[in-house]
Amino acid sequence: MTQAELKKPAGIFLLAYLFLLAPLGNLAISFAGSGISEWYKPSVFYAFLQTVSSLDWFWLSLLFVTGLLLFRPHKTTWSLAIGALFVVLAINSYRFLSHDLNYEGNFAQWQLGISSLVTVSILFVVFYFRFPYLDRRARWLFPTAHRYEFRTPVEVVAQDIFTGVTESISASGARIRLKRHMAGGSRDLRYVDVIFPEIRNIKIKARVVEYGDNLLRLKFKGLEGRDRAYLLDWFRSQIETNEESSG
Repeated sequence: MTQAELKKPAGIFLLAYLFLLAPLGNLAISFAGSGISEWYKPSVFYAFLQTVSSLDWFWLSLLFVTGLLLFRPHKTTWSLAIGALFVVLAINSYRFLSHDLNYEGNFAQWQLGISSLVTVSILFVVFYFRFPYLDRRARWLFPTAHRYEFRTPVEVVAQDIFTGVTESISASGARIRLKRHMAGGSRDLRYVDVIFPEIRNIKIKARVVEYGDNLLRLKFKGLEGRDRAYLLDWFRSQIETNEESSG
């Protein structure tokens, strides 16, 4: 039995590495555009570092932090990364429009403009292409619950009773393949009741995360106490059964 995997965000991980290098790259571009030769020598480079303002260090640090956050495919870390990029965009856009620079020159103005455009593009990628990399059923302040490819019969109670089978399930939610179409989409369907006949016939209230093509993604609400213990016991029994059959 294997744990269900989300798609690996290889492109986002590449962006994360670039964000880690971005502070040094921005400093090098700024120093190179100053017109001073041999800016890359340690003594000259160090002298340039002394001229970097606290505001510049702040937004450059945010770029580095964004890179670290994007390595963790969780909706909390990615939301923080998006927030950090918005702050960087606000700072650079303000400085670009107000010409609030620590030194004169068209090169610095051009660099700020390009930086703002790149930040907008990356914000678009990170925000709109975060799925299917992130589990929308995950809790904000805790790790994502393990998902398993357990297949078990299920009944979904909405405007009618719909039968189906789980494609994956965890203590926080489930992905269910229904046998017939439900009227409405995820915007129309807010909450449903889910009955698992094989798991001691427990009934769980769930929020609809997404619905389309008879595939229903749910996040369990109020699953605690005895029902949660039943579900976890069932997970363990399925794992033990599978290990025995494979051994």
